[in-house]
Amino acid sequence: MIIYKFRITLEENDNYLREIEIKPGQTFEDFHKAILDCSLLSKDEMASFFICDIKWRKHQEITLVKTEEEDDRRRPISEKPPVKLMSETTLSNCINSPNEQLIYINDFQKVHTFYIELFKIYNSEEKAKFPRCVKKVSDLPKIIKTIQGGEPTSFVEEDEETIDEFDVEFDESQIGDDDSLLLGDIFEDTNPGEIIE
Repeated sequence: MIIYKFRITLEENDNYLREIEIKPGQTFEDFHKAILDCSLLSKDEMASFFICDIKWRKHQEITLVKTEEEDDRRRPISEKPPVKLMSETTLSNCINSPNEQLIYINDFQKVHTFYIELFKIYNSEEKAKFPRCVKKVSDLPKIIKTIQGGEPTSFVEEDEETIDEFDVEFDESQIGDDDSLLLGDIFEDTNPGEIIE
């Protein structure tokens, strides 16, 4: 049985590393799910693989879901090949030599960009379930807000402010006839004659 072994790095974290083994007859959707599982990514986001050249220039796109129908008859010869679906495309359809390079993009809003290299093709008689993650180092940047119980609810920037922190409630009894605050009710510890700037 032939096995592809991929090394995956992440643009956002230089320490991030995953190594995934997968059979060439399995689909890009199988590969996509393996990356989600070992990186703890949300399963609800759009994603695409891109077959690249040695300079990481994108060529063939293999997407999770096509957003619009394409008419191949009107496509100029000079354009890139038509987009393929992950569920319909096996790895061996697009990858058949060592050192093949791919880019995987997950979540087009927050954009996680993974660089993937096929660094080993080998024969295995091992009875194991594929795909499988065989090496894991570091994680995604921690920008996931969690609820009690640890389930991810949404992606937020770490420095995002929440309005609740600034909500202030006033007692109506502190409002004078001229709609101004009665400072004596608020600054109870202020000494008589002290100048308040």
